[in-house]
Amino acid sequence: MMKRMSMVVLAVVLALYFAVPVLAQDMPAKEEKKAMVKEAGPVKQVACDPACGFVVQSRDEKEICSMVRQHAKTHHNMKLSDKDVKSKITDVPAK
Repeated sequence: MMKRMSMVVLAVVLALYFAVPVLAQDMPAKEEKKAMVKEAGPVKQVACDPACGFVVQSRDEKEICSMVRQHAKTHHNMKLSDKDVKSKITDVPAK
């Protein structure tokens, strides 16, 4: 009886030991799918004056607004609102 019980416990422990890495590998794949759904929109951009050369491209408008506002503040001593930045956002032409 004791031998049978220890074999069952050993089988359960081995099953869990081999199942955990498989489950852990599936986690990033699910996160990648979420990221791909988010990236489904067109790529957008904002370009600064050609003399400056700053360009930011992203599918996320919040990211663009944040980066452009930071650039304007640090390099041009300008304060821009999200509304100002959104008015300058254009779609990146397809290649």
